[in-house]
Amino acid sequence: MIDRPRRSVTRFFIPLIDVLILLFCIFLLMPFVSGPHAAESAPDTKTPPEKPLPEDVKTLQAMLKEEQTRVARLEKERQAKLTDRLAVRVLEIDPTNGTLFYYDPERQEIKTEADALRFINRQKALANKGGVVKDVFFLILYPRKITGFPLAEQEQQMRQWFRDVPFGVDKPD
Repeated sequence: MIDRPRRSVTRFFIPLIDVLILLFCIFLLMPFVSGPHAAESAPDTKTPPEKPLPEDVKTLQAMLKEEQTRVARLEKERQAKLTDRLAVRVLEIDPTNGTLFYYDPERQEIKTEADALRFINRQKALANKGGVVKDVFFLILYPRKITGFPLAEQEQQMRQWFRDVPFGVDKPD
């Protein structure tokens, strides 16, 4: 007759499974822990030699000063606010006939491509006034009430007028 084992089999297999899981995890982590391969550590290609530095101290100091001013200018540009670099010009679409207009200080309509180019050039000149270079973004606002305007050809015409400059369209939902 077969006797039951005196000790439970699980007392042996549970620690064995734990050890196998631990070994498997170590196997998975080995590529991350090991160093670079021998082929990667010794590159065969030679890098071209850089331009030799001048030995004159004054030239080196001038180059250093030039690079320091360049770094300072780049840091200042990076830290500048978006509003300091961007000028937004708002144009509206008339809900009665679909014409494009803006206020300067009175209502001015843009009816032709020549009007649009004149407006674009004038706004760029105003944005760059005072030695500060700003990007001009033109925002076209659709009528808040759905009136059927602008027509598809009017919308295509407006997109054609502003094709070379950054512009956005704000349509009501």
